[in-house]
Amino acid sequence: MRILYRSIILQPQLEALARDAGVTLVEAPDTQTGVREAPHVDALWLWPGCYDAELAAALGSSQQLRWIQLLTMGYDSLEKFGAPPGITITNAGDSYAPTVAEHALALSLALLRQIRPALERSTKHAWDSGLSASVATLNDALVAVIGFGSIGRAIAVRVRACGARVVAVTRSGRPDPLADESAPVGALHAVLARADVVVLAVPLTAETRGMIDAAALAALRPGAVLVNIARGGVIDTAALVAALREGRLGGAGLDVTDPEPLPPDHPLWETPNTIITPHIAGYGGTVPGRRVLGLIGRNLDAFRNGRALEAQITLTPR
Repeated sequence: MRILYRSIILQPQLEALARDAGVTLVEAPDTQTGVREAPHVDALWLWPGCYDAELAAALGSSQQLRWIQLLTMGYDSLEKFGAPPGITITNAGDSYAPTVAEHALALSLALLRQIRPALERSTKHAWDSGLSASVATLNDALVAVIGFGSIGRAIAVRVRACGARVVAVTRSGRPDPLADESAPVGALHAVLARADVVVLAVPLTAETRGMIDAAALAALRPGAVLVNIARGGVIDTAALVAALREGRLGGAGLDVTDPEPLPPDHPLWETPNTIITPHIAGYGGTVPGRRVLGLIGRNLDAFRNGRALEAQITLTPR
C-alpha cells in the first residue's frame, strides 16, 4: 500500500504511523511531486491548503486512489477544485472541536466583557470604570450557533456552562439535546434578530459563502456580537466593516478573515471593538495532533480491512 502525503504539520508523526503500520508513505513537498506520484498511490493524506487544481486533475487520472484523508476539519479547497468520483473523503472529524470551541468561547467573552477596550486603556495607565456600562454576560444570553456539527456542539457545551441558552441553526432544524432550541437555516434572519451572540461554525461551501451578508447583519439585534471560527468567506467582509463602523454591532471576534492573511492596511484592523486572531483556534499544544493521528490510525486500519471510515464528508455536487 502506498500513501502520498502533503502537509505542513505532523510530518514525523505521519511517517512514524505509516512505518509502524507497514505501509509506504511518499512525501510530496511540492505540487510537481504530488502530480507525478498521484496516479500511483492508494490514498492521500493532505493538508487542504496544499490541494490545488493541478493536484485535483492528477488525481482524476489515478486508477488506484480510493481514499483522501484531510488533516483538518475544513475542506473548502476540495469544494473549490473538486475530487474524482467514487473516492472516500474523510476529514479530521472532531479532532479540533475542543480547541476551536474554547477559542470561540474566549472571543465571545472577550467581546462581551469589553476586554479589548480595557486593554487599550491599560496601556495608557487609564482606570476607566465607565466601561462597566457596556459590559455584558453570557449568563442568560441567547447564543445562536450557526452550524451544529462537532465544533458547534462543543461550543454549545461551553457556553451553556456559562449559563447561556443555545439555538442551533442547521439545514434541517432538527432538535438536538445540546441545544435549547433549533431552527432551519431558512429562519436564520429571525434567529439573528433575537441573538445576543452569534457564532459561525459552518464549513465554507457554495451554500454558506457570504451567508452573513448585509441583510443578515442588518437582521442582527443592535449590540449583538459576532464570532467567526469557521472560514472568512462565510461573511461579506465589506458589509461587516460597514456594520461595525456604524455601531450596529457590539463587536466581532474573527479567527478567520476574507482575505486571509489580512493585509496590514485592511480596514478590519481599525474597526471598533474587533478582535482578530491569526487562524489559531485549532491549535492547543500537542492535544489536537494526538487526536488527529488517532483518527488517521483508526481510518488506516479500517481502510486496509474493508471497514467504513470515520468522519466521511460529501462534497457539493459540481
